[in-house]
Amino acid sequence: MERIKSLVDALEGELGIGTGQLLARHSYDIDANGYGPHSNVLGHPLISLPIWTADAVGPIEPQILGNICDSSLCGYLSVRAEDDYFDEKSAEAETTMMVASFFRTRHQALLAPIVSDKRFWERFEILWRDYSAAMLLEQGLHSPDSSYDREDFEAVLDRSQPLEIPAIAVLSLADRWDLARDMSTLVRHLTRATQLFYDFVDAPNDLESGNYTWVVRRLGGLNGRKQLVRGMIALGDDIVTEVAEDLDRAVDLADHIGLVDLADWAEERNKVMREALRRMYESFLRSVGDP
Repeated sequence: MERIKSLVDALEGELGIGTGQLLARHSYDIDANGYGPHSNVLGHPLISLPIWTADAVGPIEPQILGNICDSSLCGYLSVRAEDDYFDEKSAEAETTMMVASFFRTRHQALLAPIVSDKRFWERFEILWRDYSAAMLLEQGLHSPDSSYDREDFEAVLDRSQPLEIPAIAVLSLADRWDLARDMSTLVRHLTRATQLFYDFVDAPNDLESGNYTWVVRRLGGLNGRKQLVRGMIALGDDIVTEVAEDLDRAVDLADHIGLVDLADWAEERNKVMREALRRMYESFLRSVGDP
């Protein structure tokens, strides 16, 4: 990932400042060894997924695989910037959107010389089209006066579906497009698990911010913070079980595709989630005991 660090370091003016602020805002600074956001065990396997796919269906030339991984990270950073724009986390909205545009362009430019398969580019367009629609849909669902159900939650998950792009690029290069549909389903299970768990642990902050997600409503947040906390205690195990089921389905598909390392990744993810849930319960119990 040293190439991404070099790319970021070479940016000048407001674009360079805005990019640095984006990385710092999310503690995603890329260190001297090139490590950054993809190292988070509870994040998406941005870099690992195309590497696992190449191991399963390759070989893929290291330079080409490196460009695909860099493209994955650039696509992700473009999404983070747009998230900040919508969430108003950046004081410089115009700069934030230009940072997003820069990384999205770089994301595509890295793939253009590599992949010529028309099926890939048709899917690429669909994924980013549906991402845009999901981003706008979600904005209209935040109000407590709006309806937000499981079906809407599924539609909003299209925000994360571009995660499949680097993996299907590898499938295209290896002439294994027959696995593309399974890869898409695998990614949906991973993103659903991630979003459900994040929305659960972030529910108090979401409620405070007026962001009435499907999970906030499911936990009783429309009736206030006390009811939300009761819901988190009552439903925490159920939600973590749902997350684990999605991860299990992803592992089953990974076995079919040949992604042998995904099982260990999912197991580690489960352990971290269970530990986070335990700490959350302890925190709630301590707060109840405080005078």
